[in-house]
Amino acid sequence: MKKQIYQWLTVAILTLGGGLPAWANIHIHDVLGRNITLEKPAERLFLGFYFEDFLAIAGPRAYKKVAIFPRHSWQDYRQSQWETYRQLIPELETIVDSGSIYTGTFDLEKLLTTQPDVALLAAWQFNALGEKVALLEKTGIKVVVVDFNAQTLEKHLLSARVIGQVMGTEARAEAIATDYEQTVKEVQRRVAAYLSDHSPRRVYVEIGTGGAREYGKSYANAMWGNLLNLAGADNIANGKIQGSAHLTPEYVLSQDPEVIFISGAHWAKHSDSALLGYGTSPEAAQARYQPYLRRAGWPQLTAVKSGRVYGMYHAGTRTIYDHVFLAFLAKAIYPEAFKDVDPVAHHQAFFEHYMPQKLSGTFMIKVEG
Repeated sequence: MKKQIYQWLTVAILTLGGGLPAWANIHIHDVLGRNITLEKPAERLFLGFYFEDFLAIAGPRAYKKVAIFPRHSWQDYRQSQWETYRQLIPELETIVDSGSIYTGTFDLEKLLTTQPDVALLAAWQFNALGEKVALLEKTGIKVVVVDFNAQTLEKHLLSARVIGQVMGTEARAEAIATDYEQTVKEVQRRVAAYLSDHSPRRVYVEIGTGGAREYGKSYANAMWGNLLNLAGADNIANGKIQGSAHLTPEYVLSQDPEVIFISGAHWAKHSDSALLGYGTSPEAAQARYQPYLRRAGWPQLTAVKSGRVYGMYHAGTRTIYDHVFLAFLAKAIYPEAFKDVDPVAHHQAFFEHYMPQKLSGTFMIKVEG
């Protein structure tokens, strides 16, 4: 009897084993609520956006599975970041360039010729492609959508986990998502406790693309604006603009912000921008930021007089590690509630755990008067 049972189990296991590929299907529910089934993790990927996030979640060899991507979207808009990874990941130079959906240079025919098995898109790219998405799917390319631009806890966590499913790195994705969730909730808890008997502080945020000589766009319910909302700030852009747009110098002066943030980066076409990022020394960053303090009318602002003007790396938003920048914003606005929090150390720890190199450069500063 035991022998018969053993033989039956053996047959059953072999039979079921033959069906394993069906059982091993990966069922994905992406950020747009679309259901996608993959037979296995992606082997040839079209990576539309979120270049660092993909690397963090999918692991140090992840780009070996990227068949095509918009190279200049990374190279031109995250110049020092691109140079850093180009030296670490040689295949970045040889991966097929798809052109950019953002700048209108996207080459659909090249994408179809490359024949990826999955297209991993940002939500804004999915919307921009419109009917072309259906064409991709008709050719057998599975389209999966993630969204770190939304800057919501729910979509950040889901996006990390979806990338983990697509690439077969679920455990790594879960660890990153857990760190993110814990940090965001801890920031919100501390801010809520502080604001229970204090007033929120007036804050102004601006992108530093054009440098101190021109006012860059501010943010309300988008990117830095959403992080400021999570940090409990009284953002002077709220109710004045939608998404990102310019505030007039007169309006900014009239609001007398108590804390000011200017985002900085290496932008290929802007040599006078606020400067932060890979390879940037603190001295070089300060030299680009200090002219902001001398803008017309700014020496009279509360934020400038009290030494509360800050810079943060622009590419730090809409990423899976923007929780460290959320903590930086919150600490700058309400230092009383975050004395024991070290966003710089957290940023470094994230890179030591999940990126192929230690963090090197300047990414968050307090502008010296």
